[in-house]
Amino acid sequence: MRCYAERIPPKEAARKAGLSLNTVYEQYTRIRWRLILARYYRDGALSIDAPHFEPELRAQLRRRRGLGPDNIFAHAAEALDWYNEWPSGLVLRHLRKIIALTGPLDVSPDLSLAQQNRLRAYVRYARAQLIHHRAQEKAEADETWQPFLERATAAVEAEWRNYRTASKQVERTEPTGRKKRFVRRQKQKSLIKN
Repeated sequence: MRCYAERIPPKEAARKAGLSLNTVYEQYTRIRWRLILARYYRDGALSIDAPHFEPELRAQLRRRRGLGPDNIFAHAAEALDWYNEWPSGLVLRHLRKIIALTGPLDVSPDLSLAQQNRLRAYVRYARAQLIHHRAQEKAEADETWQPFLERATAAVEAEWRNYRTASKQVERTEPTGRKKRFVRRQKQKSLIKN
């Protein structure tokens, strides 16, 4: 995950992590699709020659191995996000949290409505935090960015409150402790009867 967040190509990531290249490709694919599923990656394209692509973005996509019609959207979404060059530490933190909220990468997420709302709220918070970080960098270099930084700060605080509210909703609706074990036993009994 750290290599992915740092935008390290799969070949170099395999060498750094001591894994096979196929394993890294598989994990990168799972991460990429999980971020699309969570709506962290919002933009994509069905073709490398999409009109809204910068020339260097097109060149970057052409260098990727094995792009086909079934995976071009995911690679384009990833390339568009990586083009922004968000700070890798912040991206890694959000990546870990999104995976924690959706479950293991090798299993398709099965989220309740409350969990889906919490995930959406977290993704909005993550995107707001990335924009805030960029605004902070710009405001340090140029005073005219100060009003935008203030709006970005307010947006981060609002999205964090929305995420906390959604998390509390999950806590209220999801069974915990004894109740969770009771619900699990009831499901097992109903499966046995059927």
